Amino acid sequence: MLVPNNKIALTDLIQSAKQLVQFIQAKFKLLLLLMLTGCVIGLGYYLIASPKYQATATFIVEEKSSNSGLAGMAGQFGFDLSSLTGGNAGLFDGDNILEIIKSRNIIEKVLLTPLNINDTVQHQTLADVYYNISGLKNKLIGKSNEIDSLHFSNLNSSSPHSVLQDSVLYLMVEKINKENLTVQRTNKKGSIISINTSSKSPQFSKLFAERLLNETSEMYIKIKVGNLSSNINRLQNKADSLQSLLNKTSYQSAALNTFDANEAYKSSSVPEEMSQRDKMVLNTLYAEVVKNVELLRISLINQKPIIQILDLPKYPLVDQRNSLFLIELIGMLSGLMIGILYLLLAYTGNNK
Repeated sequence: MLVPNNKIALTDLIQSAKQLVQFIQAKFKLLLLLMLTGCVIGLGYYLIASPKYQATATFIVEEKSSNSGLAGMAGQFGFDLSSLTGGNAGLFDGDNILEIIKSRNIIEKVLLTPLNINDTVQHQTLADVYYNISGLKNKLIGKSNEIDSLHFSNLNSSSPHSVLQDSVLYLMVEKINKENLTVQRTNKKGSIISINTSSKSPQFSKLFAERLLNETSEMYIKIKVGNLSSNINRLQNKADSLQSLLNKTSYQSAALNTFDANEAYKSSSVPEEMSQRDKMVLNTLYAEVVKNVELLRISLINQKPIIQILDLPKYPLVDQRNSLFLIELIGMLSGLMIGILYLLLAYTGNNK
């Protein structure tokens, strides 16, 4: 039976498949060699790749705000409480807090904290540790004598920095934000925020995540209640000043008190009356200022946010690199696929 030229018989397909299998079997050693090569490359990649220890700290901010009843109470005394509590209500709305955590100011403060391991004060700071493990030191060393001897011990955020120290700290902050730090909400509509740090050193990852959380909490509370606290201090100083004047006036009033004043000299009682009047005015002012101070203190309690820490990193930190088994499996399968593809192309070329 003749087969038309534009059709392929099933027997021809089976025969071609058998020939292809025989061709691949004949090249089995080549496939094995490519698979072993893939395994060796995978092992090399695993050994060259740097360890990556990740530390995660999560927290939630519980906002508080003064109620309208307190503001109304303050208004009865002619005191505008809202003008003194500060306008920071929307400062941390949305994703603003995420950007504040990653700001240079906060990261530098954390980097310049002493290492302090097991309650033992170390001469090094976190900046010294990161300078060594991040590769910046190897990249910059040799460019100048100052670079070779650069260190950040006994340096803090408030002390003056040299131009070189400031420049390297800037490079550190940029590198950390790009490669080592991730700040995000656990879900888009949630208020739980996670801080993830990863580096070659589990010690650095853990300490950096913990201290970044603490520094953010301190700054958050300071900004939220800083204006209100300063107003409380200012009014408290005014109250103390009025109390001192009131005490002085009371002693002066007692000294001028005349029990048996001569009727012929009625004017002698004028200083006493003036002193009593000053005392009454000071007493009224003092009472009002003290009321306002107490109202602001209540408002401070109501407005002070609570930073609730949900989770802190703990040892041992897990190396986030892919396992050696997985890398070896990927390398072996990659070698097998490359070998099969090569043999298919070679078989097709030989049968043209």
